[in-house]
Amino acid sequence: MEILHQVGQWSWFFLWSLLLIAASLFVYLGLGGTFIIIALALIHALVTGFDPITWKLLLVLLGLALLGEGIEFVVGTFYVAKKGASRYGVIGAFVGGLSGAALGNGVVPVIGAVMGSFAGGFGGAVLGEYYNREKLEPSLRIGGHAFLGRLLAIFIKHAIALLMVFLILKATIPVS
Repeated sequence: MEILHQVGQWSWFFLWSLLLIAASLFVYLGLGGTFIIIALALIHALVTGFDPITWKLLLVLLGLALLGEGIEFVVGTFYVAKKGASRYGVIGAFVGGLSGAALGNGVVPVIGAVMGSFAGGFGGAVLGEYYNREKLEPSLRIGGHAFLGRLLAIFIKHAIALLMVFLILKATIPVS
């Protein structure tokens, strides 16, 4: 009977792992995957009486999620500045990314927001740089850097989400 209990524990742990990993992928859709992970951890903590997930772990997870948001903002916005964009290019990338996400979400919910944020960041950076320099080639180059900066920011945020998943799984792994 003990073996069935262990099989059940490991089966639930496997499903729990899949759920957390799937939640981490929401980062790519711009849906706050790190906060979904925190919500799942909080639900687990409430159901189990905060054992093995404690308030301390929840606060660490919150800190990591906020760090991820900050890094996403800084990298996504200022990577383009580091690559030679003017103030207009940086502002254009930021405003374009937000506008593109809002417009894209109105066209195709969720996926449109992601695609719109990339396209808007690129377009905004190009327009800002073109306004400043009145030359197309360097403006397009800066737009490409805005696109890459957004992509880099998402990859970094996903790495943080996977660290959060690891911490949760480490705390919740069944004891044999």
